[in-house]
Amino acid sequence: MSRMILFRLLSNVRAVAVVAFMVAMPVDAMAELVADFYAGKTITIYVGFTAGGGYDLYARQLAPFLTKHIPGRPAVIVKNMPGAGSLKLAVYMQNVAPRDGTELATVSRGAPAEALLAGNRIKFDPVISNWIGSMNNEVSICALMAQSGAATLEDLKKREFLLGTQGIGSDSALFAVFIKNLFGAKLKILTGYSGTNESILAMERGEVDGNCGWSWSTAKQTHPHWFRDKTVNIIMQMALSKHPDLPDVPAVTEFARNHDEKSQIDLVLSRQLMGRPFFAPPAVPPERIAALRKAFMDAMKDFEFTDAAEKANLEINPVPGEEVQALVERLFKAPAHVVAATRKNTEF
Repeated sequence: MSRMILFRLLSNVRAVAVVAFMVAMPVDAMAELVADFYAGKTITIYVGFTAGGGYDLYARQLAPFLTKHIPGRPAVIVKNMPGAGSLKLAVYMQNVAPRDGTELATVSRGAPAEALLAGNRIKFDPVISNWIGSMNNEVSICALMAQSGAATLEDLKKREFLLGTQGIGSDSALFAVFIKNLFGAKLKILTGYSGTNESILAMERGEVDGNCGWSWSTAKQTHPHWFRDKTVNIIMQMALSKHPDLPDVPAVTEFARNHDEKSQIDLVLSRQLMGRPFFAPPAVPPERIAALRKAFMDAMKDFEFTDAAEKANLEINPVPGEEVQALVERLFKAPAHVVAATRKNTEF
C-alpha cells in the first residue's frame, strides 16, 4: 500500500473521529479550548504569489477581520511565498508547515486540480488538507490586447498569439494550454512571470498579447479603463457559468463540441467555485479547524469587512470551508478516462 493511500485512509478514519469529537464536546468548552491555544499567538497567512496581485489583496483584506473572530484573538499577519504558480507554497503546507493551526495559506484555486492531473509529481494532497473557505467563487477571463487583432476563438486559430502566464500550474498557464490543445488555438505560452501583476504589465509593454486566466474580480478593480476604452478584447469567460457583468461574453462551456469535451471543461473549471481559497495543513486539531472555518465566515459577514471590501472594489461571495472540502473530494473521484483525457489536454 502506497504511503499516500495509507495517509488518506488514516485521514478518513480521522474524519470520523472528528465528527464524534465535535458532537461530544460542548460548544463553549470547544471555544475555550481554542481560545486558550490562540491567546497571545500569531497566525501567518502565506500567499502563493507576489505582493499586489489578486490573491495578495484578498488575503490582506481578510487578515485584520479574521483576528476579530478567532477565539483568543491571535494576531494575523500576511507573508508571500511565490513560486511555481503557488505550488511551492502548497507543497510547503503539505510537508513543512506546523500542524497546529498557526499557519494558513491561500494558493491558486487550480492547485487541487493540478495535483490531480499531475499525479504523483506534486507532493501535495488536497484531499487531506483542511479547507477553511473561499472569499468568492471566481470567473476568469481570456483577454487579449485589442491591437493584437484577436476578438474571438476563431481568431485564435488563424495565427500565433503570445500569452503571458505565471508558473506551470497557475490558472493562466493551465487555461491557455487547455484552450490550445482542446480547441486548436495557435497559442505560444510564455511562463515565468512571478505574479498576475507582472504578466499584465507584460501585456501593457507589448511583450505578450494576452492572458487567459485573469480573474475578473481583479481585472475590473485594477484595470477598469481597459474595459471601458476597449483596450482589450475578452475572448471568453473561463468559468462554468457567466458573470452578471459579462452577459454577452461567451463562457468556455459554449465551445464544447461533445459530452467528453464538456466533462473535461467541468474538471478544469470546477476550481472556479473556490475563487480565493484558504486552507490549513493536514492533521490540525479538529476544534481549531472548526473555529477557523467559523471565524472565516463570520469575518465575511462582518459589516466593517464588507464595507472595506466594497470600497476596495473586491468581489465577495464566500464559500464555506465544508463546501470547498466537498468539491476537492469530488474532483478526486472523477472517472479515470476523463482525468486521462484532461491530463493530455493540459500538458505543455
